[in-house]
Amino acid sequence: MATNKVFIGYDYDNDKAVKDRLLRWDANREFDFSSYDQSFGVAVDSPGAAAIKQDLAARIGDASYFLYIVGKESYRSGWVAWEVWKAVELKKKLVATKTDSINNSPASLQGVGVSWSTMFNFDAIKKAMN
Repeated sequence: MATNKVFIGYDYDNDKAVKDRLLRWDANREFDFSSYDQSFGVAVDSPGAAAIKQDLAARIGDASYFLYIVGKESYRSGWVAWEVWKAVELKKKLVATKTDSINNSPASLQGVGVSWSTMFNFDAIKKAMN
């Protein structure tokens, strides 16, 4: 059984296939991954976001690591900032990886002690977690 619980933050609408690839790479179940696997459907600052935030907070709180997959459109999401803020508040180890080196980094991932994976592959992500 995996001892490293990892919450994966990602842009469901654009990067779900990438997140699924990461899960397939963990064939030996070295990590216990969890994520919020549906589109948020509401803005982060809308009244309808409260239930989603509660669910996310519980999932992030249950993890040892917060891993954010930075896709092409991630920097545009208000949800990224909220998830990172929550992970920092809950004192999670922060790790991020870009699906492509040219992707813009979300501002919320800067200056908060993120360990960056240099490439989007399983070994590089594992190394960034250590």
